[in-house]
Amino acid sequence: MSGIELLISDNRGIYIPRDFALYHEDMSNVSAEDMEILKAGPDHEHYWEAWDAVTRDAYHTDAQGNIWRLWQDGDLWAYCEALMTDEEYYSFFGGPRERSHGLDFDADSRFETDNWYDTSMELH
Repeated sequence: MSGIELLISDNRGIYIPRDFALYHEDMSNVSAEDMEILKAGPDHEHYWEAWDAVTRDAYHTDAQGNIWRLWQDGDLWAYCEALMTDEEYYSFFGGPRERSHGLDFDADSRFETDNWYDTSMELH
């Protein structure tokens, strides 16, 4: 199973958001108001703002618990990062997958410089 699925071809142009709202109501984290705005079509004054919110925030959880998100670059795609191969990820996003191995570093951490020192006194 691929972690990428084409939802709507770019030949729908400015109607991609409307068509998405009409045929993909199974998304989570999307307001009913934004979906109604999209269904109204591109003449609605808040159409593009609603579409931005949907593409940024919406997701779908499939029966296996995989989380699918939206990506539009011409065509509208659904993608599940967990199901993507490294090759799919690279082709889709244009770069290698970043792997943190469960470590989360603070950007201004003293441990990321040559001048780190014992901070145990600061913890008390």
